[in-house]
Amino acid sequence: MTANEMLLVFGCEESYFFRGGQPFNAGEYGYLPSIFPPNCQVMQGAIRTALLKGHGVNFKDYNDNNYCAVCGGNIDVCPVLKAVGSSGSYHDIGMDLKGPCVVHQCENSIQRLYPAPLDLVRLESESSAEKYFRLKPSSEPLVTDRGPIYLPVGESRYKSLEDAWITEDGLLSYLKGEEIQAKDIYWSKGDLRQDSNVFLTREKRIGIARDCVKRSAKEHMLYATEHVRFISRYGLGVRVENLPDVTLPSTIKLGGEGRISSLQTYETMPISQAGINDAIKRGPGIFSERGFKLTLLTPARFSSGWLPDGFKSIEVQGAIVWQGKLEDIDCTLVTACMDRPLYIGGWDIANRRPKPRQAYVPAGSTYYFTTAEKIEEVIAAMHDKKIGLETKIGCGHVVVGRW
Repeated sequence: MTANEMLLVFGCEESYFFRGGQPFNAGEYGYLPSIFPPNCQVMQGAIRTALLKGHGVNFKDYNDNNYCAVCGGNIDVCPVLKAVGSSGSYHDIGMDLKGPCVVHQCENSIQRLYPAPLDLVRLESESSAEKYFRLKPSSEPLVTDRGPIYLPVGESRYKSLEDAWITEDGLLSYLKGEEIQAKDIYWSKGDLRQDSNVFLTREKRIGIARDCVKRSAKEHMLYATEHVRFISRYGLGVRVENLPDVTLPSTIKLGGEGRISSLQTYETMPISQAGINDAIKRGPGIFSERGFKLTLLTPARFSSGWLPDGFKSIEVQGAIVWQGKLEDIDCTLVTACMDRPLYIGGWDIANRRPKPRQAYVPAGSTYYFTTAEKIEEVIAAMHDKKIGLETKIGCGHVVVGRW
């Protein structure tokens, strides 16, 4: 277990609205669906609020002066302020977060679920049995509008998985190149009557803006939203390293309407790496180098869009690839399997203004690399670690696997 690492579990007993970066102005959008899962910014805000509340910090003192009356000082004196960082910013927090993930609270254990990798697909078949397999880089570069590029391909006709999640056991099997069982795949959309592995329902809501001065409804301000509601025993979890010794409140407000959620703390374990090293060594590669892949469990942001910082395109054996360093490991990016960018914005409560919208690589995206360095060093540097920007609040959480 990582030193001082705990799992904060939000029970999510009500319905919740998690807003994305889409504007919500009259005359522009009449309907706004809740994003799921909530982004890392939402969860870090809830955790920091819980710590301040549990420690008894006056929020006005914190917002105005970064001051704690309990300890009689600022961030240099108060360990809680050091953990939560400065008001209005999350770039100097003292904690290290990983998540969110979905948590299934079973009778005697806690099971963590992660967004299914985008290169994990379902066999297109008339059979009722679910068959899953992984895409792999093509054996030869394919002609595209960007030149000859290796692309992820499948050996059979397949369907992409939408709104799919995978258990931690299933994730380890995926990373080792083993068969994925249907029992390890869960869904955040679906029919509860037909599939016991659906853990989330969607609820449509109608509302109207209110004039607080006149205590009446505002004209032309009707809106519609979509809320999400967890099935019993499911919730959200965030792993926290360097969590200060504070008795956290048993409930916390969560989401766009400040709905109440229970909050519990558990000891936790890192994501296993058992067998991954040997699996990669047995797996395929290219350019006389060993192949490995990184799968994002949370959205990642890089300075140059989808490409990890420092990587430059070159031509090798008639194909365009990208070379660079990732966590001090020299490697070549051969191809990637990803969806369209995820745009995250929101509302800056401290400064009362919209946050700038930023593009993130969505969770589940998979990057295929090769390297001449030892796989043991690759796993030690990157498995269950984070890459890119905003890593302190949980962005860029990755795991290492074989092609």
